[in-house]
Amino acid sequence: MSMMNIRAIRHVGLVALVVALLPGPVWAQTPPSAPPAAQPPMSHLWIVIGPGFTTARAGCPSCDPDGVYAKAASLLLDAGVRVTPRIDAGLELLWAELKVDGGAPIRTTFILGVAQFHPWVDRGLFLRAGMGIGIVGNGLFSPIGPPLAPPYTTNALGIVYGVGWEFAKHRRWNLQAHAMHHVAALGELTTVSGTSIKNVVGNYWTVGVAFVIR
Repeated sequence: MSMMNIRAIRHVGLVALVVALLPGPVWAQTPPSAPPAAQPPMSHLWIVIGPGFTTARAGCPSCDPDGVYAKAASLLLDAGVRVTPRIDAGLELLWAELKVDGGAPIRTTFILGVAQFHPWVDRGLFLRAGMGIGIVGNGLFSPIGPPLAPPYTTNALGIVYGVGWEFAKHRRWNLQAHAMHHVAALGELTTVSGTSIKNVVGNYWTVGVAFVIR
């Protein structure tokens, strides 16, 4: 065997020895990390229920500009679906039993179709608007003084708009705080003396908190 072949064999052996002494690949020393656990999918259910505090005032073109205010606790209930990560839609019920100067309770119920919009998916701010009916009666307060003639219950066009914040929005159970303005267009009412009160509008301002189920 020639000297050139011997040297070549030595060089190959030396290279093989160096390669054998080198540490293994990094992937062989450190096992790959496990993928993050997948978040449970959000349901399409949307339910909101909680108490609030409502202040109401009836007004009309011939009424006292200062108006008469009634205050009482109220209950808010929403039930519907999550249409997209930013939009919820469903039915809303607001119930309040208000009194004016210690008189008979004025029971008011709003039944509305509502939509709720989140400008940002990762934040709790939401805007809400809706339309339906407002059922007002059983002691409905006359904004001009004389009591109203029967019937004491009237159905009206109702609308709502408001704003709120939903805490921990991506959890299935969380809380929200909100401020809403419900409006009942009561139209024309008649007192026991026969006086007509035209274009009566009931305004209901509500602040509250509620449980949210998604």
